[in-house]
Amino acid sequence: MIDAATAVRYAVALPTMYSLMSLNEYATHRYFQHLEFNKKESLPAVKRAYRAITGAEEDPKMSGDGHVEHHAETFDDMSLKNDERWRKTPASQSLDDDEFRGTAFHWKATAIMTLQMAPSVFPTYALMGWSAAETTAILLPCMLVHAAIWNAIHPPMHGLPPVTARSGVPSSWLAGPLSETGYWKFIYENHMGHHVLGGQANYNVCCPMTDHLLGTYVPTAEWAGRMRAIPDGASTRGAPVGPQGVPQPPAYVPRSERQGSEGDEGVAVLAGGGAIIADAYSQ
Repeated sequence: MIDAATAVRYAVALPTMYSLMSLNEYATHRYFQHLEFNKKESLPAVKRAYRAITGAEEDPKMSGDGHVEHHAETFDDMSLKNDERWRKTPASQSLDDDEFRGTAFHWKATAIMTLQMAPSVFPTYALMGWSAAETTAILLPCMLVHAAIWNAIHPPMHGLPPVTARSGVPSSWLAGPLSETGYWKFIYENHMGHHVLGGQANYNVCCPMTDHLLGTYVPTAEWAGRMRAIPDGASTRGAPVGPQGVPQPPAYVPRSERQGSEGDEGVAVLAGGGAIIADAYSQ
């Protein structure tokens, strides 16, 4: 018979892994990919520890991984800009070497995230009574599932082709079984909101939790009204693929028709929401 302690240990194994994955996903997305770490007021204790250990006089800086540029390339319906003017910008050209333009979890990214998880996972599971080998046997499949979910939702939602085993965990592993579930619709809309709000909220992608704990979750009803219209005839890389019923941007209002409108409503159709990051690259 399994004693009570063993039963509890098995019962909390996956919820604990999910929690640690959510925390890691959040921290990586917010502080590394969006470069919030570089803000002077961000994570001061970590920076003080770095200076104390290394003897450095200045705070460390992160260079990012093209994620900010990916935001700049994305319209609010999640399609990617592809007009000649945009393709000539340094932001666009920095993504040209990647067929998925920064949207996919390549094998290298999966390996890096697994290594990032290790410092929190192995001590936690050791305290729970799991050996290093047992912990590895739990961690690795979970990381593959995470990458499969990411690859199944992220490139297609931006109108890009499916990820194959040549590049990363194949998106086909989970796209079919999950595509009609409530979870799928939630994480799709959650990530749309992340883009519409300029990368300043909804940092969790596959593992919702930490946004809710830290107050950075914004529900669909609050961000949908801030979507910007897509200019008529805009050139894009492909049509977004996603669940039925997700929010869509308002119709484009030509400048001539916006003249004389009350207040700034006409301009707001194009400029409202998501201006913090995306608009910095779209002028």
